[in-house]
Amino acid sequence: MSEEERFIDNGDGTITDVKKQIMWTKTDTMNDLKKWCCYQDCLDFVRHLRENNFAGYDDWRLPTRDQMESLYDESFSNRDVYGKEIHISDKFEKGGGFSVVAEIVPGRARSCVLNIREGTFTDPDGLWTLSEASRGVRVITPKE
Repeated sequence: MSEEERFIDNGDGTITDVKKQIMWTKTDTMNDLKKWCCYQDCLDFVRHLRENNFAGYDDWRLPTRDQMESLYDESFSNRDVYGKEIHISDKFEKGGGFSVVAEIVPGRARSCVLNIREGTFTDPDGLWTLSEASRGVRVITPKE
């Protein structure tokens, strides 16, 4: 399977990564909210997905660092809100942010951010002052 074939547009606002067995929202907070978000805004975004059973599922959350990292592939080409190249599958909606925020590291009040233009990670100092984008993710269960 090629790297591009591993992402499937489900036609319901979600993208399945068949290699990692996870499902992503096709859009991110920049697409949907039209703004950069602090950590609480990102949490509210995925909570809204859960509470509204987005695409029929109530287990949406922020990604782990490893899940986030699996989005980035230098061979992929998509465009962010500024028209600049980001390296995620073109199955994802164009015009999103150039970053992805991860869930908090267990036991620490810290998160990390993946820059999907460059494939680099940062560990911002303030969760409530960061200004980034993120998208929801869920693990696909065997019965799906």
